Amino acid sequence: MDVVTLVLVVAGLVTLAFAVVGLWRLKAEVARLDERTTAFADQLDALPPELTRTFGTGARHLIAVEILNLFELAHRESALTRPFTVLTPRLLRDVVHRRLVGKVRQSLADSGVEADVRLHRAS
Repeated sequence: MDVVTLVLVVAGLVTLAFAVVGLWRLKAEVARLDERTTAFADQLDALPPELTRTFGTGARHLIAVEILNLFELAHRESALTRPFTVLTPRLLRDVVHRRLVGKVRQSLADSGVEADVRLHRAS
């Protein structure tokens, strides 16, 4: 009975070792494919995947804006935002983004521009 247990334990450890090595190889392959995909997408000037689903691959153009001083803008709006920055940065970020989208939408409309203004989360 002890021999059977020992054989099963050794077989389990060998199987686990093969699984870990296989997982390590797969992870390395995924990293290589990700690098190749990113390089290929850069060559094609492709949209990120989250925007490709929205805009497709047609002839539509997209202007992307990244807000670099988000919390500074929030602090300028209200003195109460400083404590919220520490407690709920994601919620504050979402509120500021929504307000900015509204301002952009209104500014474009005031200029006579018909635009579909949307907020997309990038990874």
